[in-house]
Amino acid sequence: MSTGPVGNDTSAPHPGSAHIGAATLLTHPGLNVAERNQLRTLRRVGTAGAVLMAVAATSSYGAANPIPNPVDGLRIVGLLSRIGPASLAISYTGIAMVVVSWFLLGRLATPGRQRRLTRTQISHTLAMWAVPFLVSPPLFSRDVYSYLAVGQMMNAGLNPYDAGPYDALGDQDRFAHQVDVRWQHTTTPYGPVFLLITRGIVAVTGPHLVLSVLVQRLFELLGVALIVWALPRLARRCGLDPVSALWLGALNPLVLFHLIAGGHNEALMIGLMMAGLVIAFDHSVVLGTICLTLAVGVKATAGLALAFLIIALARRAGGTWRDLIKEGLRVSAVAIATFAVLTIAAGVGVGWLAALNTPGLVRSFLSLTTVLGVAAGTMGTLLGVGDHTGGVLSVLNPIGTVIGGCIALLVLWRCWRHRLEPIHGLGVAIGIFVLLSPVVQPWYLLWAAVPLAASTADPRYRKVTVAITVVLSLIIMPSGAIISPLVIVQAVAFAALVQGLIYLRLRRLGLLPVSDRDRRLTDLLLRARKLHPSTSGTGN
Repeated sequence: MSTGPVGNDTSAPHPGSAHIGAATLLTHPGLNVAERNQLRTLRRVGTAGAVLMAVAATSSYGAANPIPNPVDGLRIVGLLSRIGPASLAISYTGIAMVVVSWFLLGRLATPGRQRRLTRTQISHTLAMWAVPFLVSPPLFSRDVYSYLAVGQMMNAGLNPYDAGPYDALGDQDRFAHQVDVRWQHTTTPYGPVFLLITRGIVAVTGPHLVLSVLVQRLFELLGVALIVWALPRLARRCGLDPVSALWLGALNPLVLFHLIAGGHNEALMIGLMMAGLVIAFDHSVVLGTICLTLAVGVKATAGLALAFLIIALARRAGGTWRDLIKEGLRVSAVAIATFAVLTIAAGVGVGWLAALNTPGLVRSFLSLTTVLGVAAGTMGTLLGVGDHTGGVLSVLNPIGTVIGGCIALLVLWRCWRHRLEPIHGLGVAIGIFVLLSPVVQPWYLLWAAVPLAASTADPRYRKVTVAITVVLSLIIMPSGAIISPLVIVQAVAFAALVQGLIYLRLRRLGLLPVSDRDRRLTDLLLRARKLHPSTSGTGN
């Protein structure tokens, strides 16, 4: 089977982009001594930040700890659990250190840079920053407890598509007691693959809550490993720099904070989706389709990847309608057969279809339709006609979903007409669908960010993604709960003070970006010294 790039390979590269030839991808020189020292420093700063976050996670202010907190009452380990505001300040300091280190590290992975990081250096950096999170409590969200409660229901012979964990298991159950109050009475929207995984985790770990969380995180770590494996391969297929793709898509703080530390099942979904595309393009369509179907069995959103895979395969086969029908039937047959086997294995039916709207029960102010609905309700209150936010949202949310679906179909059509690369189109379609959906969580944006990191070299996308990453990394509380604004202000002030000291240190080491004005002044000074060597001597 051909392993050439899928899609319209004759498109011109974007000016200033990472679209480079294969020879350049294989022969770019590594970092010099000074840059390796910079890399070493940034690795240490980022690792120290991750360690601070893990230390602060012993407090309910610094992580989504079990209730009651297992370290409460312990002499040394439980110290921060008794001084929550201090732990939040420590956590925010660590968050800032990781984000800043990642941002500055991007200078060594800039597309088109003469000397840049290697894939191995990026992977080792990710490992260093991820290790402290492997043994910490869940951060930024309590969703991992919902996952385990679903596994407990499966082991008890209860159908998680029929009732919420609190209603089915009761408050005395160790797992149901930990579930976020917003999800205690809702059915699960996850597919049979994830239900089988959670059932296996709980069956192995038994009632040991902490051990169950750690094992669950290992499965999400497997998903991140698949992302690291697939990203550079897809980037090469698109003629892009794999190092830049890894920095933006795998080393991204949102991956560290929400997929690894938070243990969200997006890691498995995205990892299986990206790996399935690589396998289908480079090895076996059947195996790749099975892998993509496994991703759908975690979260239904990955189903979009199957549609774009069909387009890509049909284009490679010749680009006729006959090819499209043939590839569509082949992929559909494998996907349906695989999903049928998984559904039978799980033994709980297809109730996840009816539960797909479960996340939308919570208002998310990252969702465009939610913002418009709440704004309309507030305006109605100010005008004296009453608060009709609920009614407005009940209209806007379905409209947003329909519009998102229509735009996804339009993107599919553009890919079929060779106006857009299929992998790029997948990222665009998922991104628009997410933004118009009723609920948007920070980690949802990785659904689009990861495939786009491998498929687009537009520097505007890189800048926007970096900006969004920085903002979303800072606005979510490590505990995933509401905290007093005064405590947040104190924590941010402390973190800003520490970060200021780190800033001065990094500036002294030459690790901070140099402005165009400073660069021009330096060039003028060097030219002056060349023209007038005597001026470089010491004065009287």
